[in-house]
Amino acid sequence: MANALFGTKWKMDPAKTIFSTDFSPSTETRLYEEIPNGYKLTVEGTHKGAAYRWGYTAVYDGQGHPVYGRNDVDSITAYKVDDKVTIGLFKQNTVDGGAYARILADDSKTLIVQAAGRNANGMPYYDVTTYSV
Repeated sequence: MANALFGTKWKMDPAKTIFSTDFSPSTETRLYEEIPNGYKLTVEGTHKGAAYRWGYTAVYDGQGHPVYGRNDVDSITAYKVDDKVTIGLFKQNTVDGGAYARILADDSKTLIVQAAGRNANGMPYYDVTTYSV
C-alpha cells in the first residue's frame, strides 16, 4: 500500500494550528514527493498578503540537505522513524536552528507538523501546524 503522505497537497487548517510568533499564514499547502530513501517538500502559502514558497529535498542519510526560500534556516537533516513519523533538525550556517517532527495520523487524512527553534530574528518559536487532505 502506498504511503498517503506522498503526492497529496496538504492544506493548512487554521482552526487547528498554533503559531507562537506573529508569523501566521492565511493559507499554506505542503506537497511531499517520494524519492529513493527520502522525500522532496514544497511549501507554498500567503502571509500578510504576500506569497511565499520554500522547500528542500532530503535523504535519510544523516547529512544536511539545502533548504531554499527561508532566511532562518539553510539546511535540514531528516530521519525516518517509520512510515508515519519523520523527525529532523534545521540548521543555519551549521548551527542548530530548530527541531522538526512530521506525524501522519492513523486515518491518513490529517498531518501534524511541529517545529521549534529560533527564527531569523533570534526569537524562540514553537509551532504546531495541522493540515488535512
